[in-house]
Amino acid sequence: MLRYCKNCKKDLEFAPLAVSGKDDLICPECGGIIGKNSRNPANRVDSDKTEEAIGNAFAKLLHMSYIFYMVMGLLGVAGFLFGINKLLYIATVISLLAFIIQFMTGTLIFTSGIIFLPIGAVAGYFYFGNIEGACLGIHIVFLIRHLIRDIFFMLIFKLIRMTSGG
Repeated sequence: MLRYCKNCKKDLEFAPLAVSGKDDLICPECGGIIGKNSRNPANRVDSDKTEEAIGNAFAKLLHMSYIFYMVMGLLGVAGFLFGINKLLYIATVISLLAFIIQFMTGTLIFTSGIIFLPIGAVAGYFYFGNIEGACLGIHIVFLIRHLIRDIFFMLIFKLIRMTSGG
């Protein structure tokens, strides 16, 4: 990893472990201490733009993962209401596959979904008497969970704003 020595005004290559380690980086030419995040000022603008682009892309991915189940739920409900069973089934399969993948990889946040999704499916099946009702029940569980989460976070952010005086 390139780091910049202010004394020598040179870019020097260091091993990633040296940069992330606890020991100081020492310039091999002048013996001065180099900051672990030091960058050449001439290259800083390009580096900042690259880091900003990476950050924006990551933020977009996080936003998409945040609204994924809500979008799938809305598509499933729309498929049910308009009688587009193919849309309902596809949205259900995608949502459940994503849920199962998150469960298997240990990245599942909605762990109570393990209980509520089957309950929603059974309730939908008994109420409507068909598989489409079960799929609708699954999507309603995802939508309710998303709405509760949104309301909860909105209240937390309002509380933070009130306590910070802004």
